[in-house]
Amino acid sequence: MNTTPLIMKWLVIALIFLFLGISLTSAHAENSAQSQTAAKGNWLYVGGTGPGNYTMIQDAIDNASDTDTIYVYSGVYNENIIINKSLSLIGQDRSTTTILGANGSEIVTLDDCSVELTGFTLQKYNKTNDIGILISECWSTHIHENNVISCGFGIYLSYSESTIVSNNTLRNCTYGILIALIANITITQNKIEGNNKGCGIELGGVQFGIQYKNYITRNTIMNNSIGLHLFTAWSVIIQENNFIGNQQPASFITSFFNKWNQNYWSQSSRLPHIIPGSLGGLFINKKLPLINVDWHPAQTPYTILG
Repeated sequence: MNTTPLIMKWLVIALIFLFLGISLTSAHAENSAQSQTAAKGNWLYVGGTGPGNYTMIQDAIDNASDTDTIYVYSGVYNENIIINKSLSLIGQDRSTTTILGANGSEIVTLDDCSVELTGFTLQKYNKTNDIGILISECWSTHIHENNVISCGFGIYLSYSESTIVSNNTLRNCTYGILIALIANITITQNKIEGNNKGCGIELGGVQFGIQYKNYITRNTIMNNSIGLHLFTAWSVIIQENNFIGNQQPASFITSFFNKWNQNYWSQSSRLPHIIPGSLGGLFINKKLPLINVDWHPAQTPYTILG
């Protein structure tokens, strides 16, 4: 009797079960890892009525650990906050969860950490308040769905990388967003409305190279002295933004390889839009005029909620 076909049959069946076993084991390991990740970190609460709720946001931060989440109930909190741990700080509702600055120049400071900050109104209350959100030496930070009102600098971002600033409203700040010495930054879906003074967004010292990607996309920048200003900022993509009612929509100094594409420049025009700029101002005293061009400006403003 030739047993070769039978042996081959069982060998194939054994291989199938072995493959299924490996797949099921891998899936089980993946699900276990996801469950452990989801379970990582504790939740702390501020302003609620239940047991264990904190009265001040800073007290909850001081008692939190990396990967924890702090949930802040609606209310008015008169304090300055310093976050130096990698955690999530979540307000119940951006329109009803308000942080009024106390003494000190920064209302919220993020220092050497990775943070999600969302769901707050930050408002200048004390005359010393100058910065709404200061982000320094941070990484993988996400600032989204906040209001920042009447500060000298709405969001000041420096010496940081891989940061997303999205869906925020910045109103009546001298500088809406000021960015210096950063890499891999995305500024998107924000509404930045000035008081015909200052600058909506200013970028300076943006690192450049094939590994860096910096985006300013889908923002509404309106009623500022200058909408967007680039100073030694290279390889930035500026695309599909609304520039409306600014005294000067955009300008640049000693900035190269930036891409302007399909932005709306206050009015409908099928002609390319010229962005004036110059070379100099850093190590060169004399400034030489340069231009950038948005070759395909948008004909109508984009719908951006902020």
